[in-house]
Amino acid sequence: MLDLIGTLVPKRRKSDWPSTVEAIRAGAAYLAQGASYSYLRARTLLAGPRLFQNEDFGFALQICKWEAFAVAAQDLILMLEAELRSVLPASAEARARGLAALYREVLESESVPDHRADTGWGELFNEFDARLAVYMREPPLRPDAISIATALRILKHAPIEDAVREADTMMVVNNVAFRFIDHQATLRKTLDLDAFAAELARRMESEG
Repeated sequence: MLDLIGTLVPKRRKSDWPSTVEAIRAGAAYLAQGASYSYLRARTLLAGPRLFQNEDFGFALQICKWEAFAVAAQDLILMLEAELRSVLPASAEARARGLAALYREVLESESVPDHRADTGWGELFNEFDARLAVYMREPPLRPDAISIATALRILKHAPIEDAVREADTMMVVNNVAFRFIDHQATLRKTLDLDAFAAELARRMESEG
């Protein structure tokens, strides 16, 4: 019975930093793969099984998944920061430096995918730095507003025609928002947010 309860109720994760980095990495991978695969299965309908076995389609799908993962990690970090901002340093610059460092740890905990073998993650680090420069100076956003970035990245790399991409934008945005909101509840159950906030604040203050 205890084993069964353990499968139904997520255990609280350890509050140490590596466990938090892993929770963000795993969450981003889960959201990116789930959202991209479910969208393309729904879009391709009966042709889906055949397309998913096609080598070119499969490679394009892997690119879509990995690019979405990189942005989903950004969005999860921004989502957590929005929830915890009241107990983090008031300085926008300090928060930006700390979150940028966290993002680097999350991406560097994952092997660089094949299609980025020559470029690495550097471009995405710069992209997140630019987002942080804006987001940290504005009021915190809700998860559904933050997660639009992941939805648009899925649409950008999904192996579909441009006309379909445009027509499906709101559907994908809404689906991804639902997934992020649902995952926020999971993170609240599985992360010690008080401990994470305290450690994040300490790192933000020391990054300068």
